[in-house]
Amino acid sequence: MVPYTCQSCGMPFTKEMRGTNRDKSFNNDYCIKCFKDGEFTNPHLTLHQLEIQLLEMAEVHNGISLEEAQQIIRKLPELKRWRMENI
Repeated sequence: MVPYTCQSCGMPFTKEMRGTNRDKSFNNDYCIKCFKDGEFTNPHLTLHQLEIQLLEMAEVHNGISLEEAQQIIRKLPELKRWRMENI
C-alpha cells in the first residue's frame, strides 16, 4: 500500500519518494518529482499541462492506465497545489 498521494501531480508515492523542504527535511505532501528543496520542480506548470502529461503517460503505458489517468485528472482540482483558494 502506498501511503502518500502527491498534492501536485496526484500520483501515489512511497516514503522514499517524498519531496524535500528547503531545510532538507521530507515533505509528506509532494513527491520528489514535483517538489525539491522547498520549491516546485516545474513552478510554471498549469493544471491543463499536467492533465496532458498524465494522458500522455497513459498513452505510452508509462506506469498508469488511461482509466487511472482519468481518475487522477478528476481529483486534481481538490489537491493542495491546484485548489482555487491557493491562486
